[in-house]
Amino acid sequence: MKRLIAAAAAFAMVTALTTGAAQARAADPVAALTAQLKSAHGVHFNSVSKIEPDLGFKSRTYGDLQFGRSRITASSIIATSSQEETLPPELIDLFGGFDLSSTQTINVKGATYLSGPLVGLLDPPPGKTWIRAKAKGNSSGLGNTAINVLSPKELRTLLKSTTSKKPGGVVNGVATTLYTGRQKLDVSLPGYPLSWTLNWKLWIGTEDGLIRRITTRDVLESTDTKGKKQQVKLSSDTYLTAWGKKVWIDPPAEQYVWDFEDAIGEFTKPNVIGAINLGD
Repeated sequence: MKRLIAAAAAFAMVTALTTGAAQARAADPVAALTAQLKSAHGVHFNSVSKIEPDLGFKSRTYGDLQFGRSRITASSIIATSSQEETLPPELIDLFGGFDLSSTQTINVKGATYLSGPLVGLLDPPPGKTWIRAKAKGNSSGLGNTAINVLSPKELRTLLKSTTSKKPGGVVNGVATTLYTGRQKLDVSLPGYPLSWTLNWKLWIGTEDGLIRRITTRDVLESTDTKGKKQQVKLSSDTYLTAWGKKVWIDPPAEQYVWDFEDAIGEFTKPNVIGAINLGD
């Protein structure tokens, strides 16, 4: 009887553990994301991307995303670039030199604020270090990632294209399940055949259902006039950390802001009245 009781106790313990694991594996990523969408809370991200054919550039973006009740309501993102190789002379002739300084973008309250080399190119008034572009809504997102996995609706749609699901190992100390998928779209224009294939992977916390890592590989493919296929590939690798952290993003102080409409107006004005000779 003692052995039977011991066996029953062991069975009950194993059953409890395996049931818990099964429940953890069944965590709903969309429900987990929805539960995180609380005002003044958010998540931190860090992303690296590159493009092929390789021009020697790599881009890194990182920052904080602020949640609202149902979506991202604000973001503060810093982007940096590195150049591994000397650019082809034809690119330098066409575009000039590339400023690899970092830029910062803030999306908040229906406007986008940009600080960095572009501001200097527009010759701002003294003390103006930010350009503001007014727009409806916010274009918040995860750097160069082509998918928006922080929208419950879009995440649900994306997961429908899952082709495989397996253990994903540990990411930042969290056991994960790896979801892999693929989407292909025809984005052709009149006289210009073009297809877009998105290959994606999500590492999702096995117990909490939160996304920990995202990799994407976008392939744009077309055909030239001689029938030869051409491809451009963009890949990104993004990590999400500090889920639920307190985040509150404010716009830059008004005294440092220059409106985009004013900047473009100044940029297109002739520097000297009468500089353009219209003839006699």
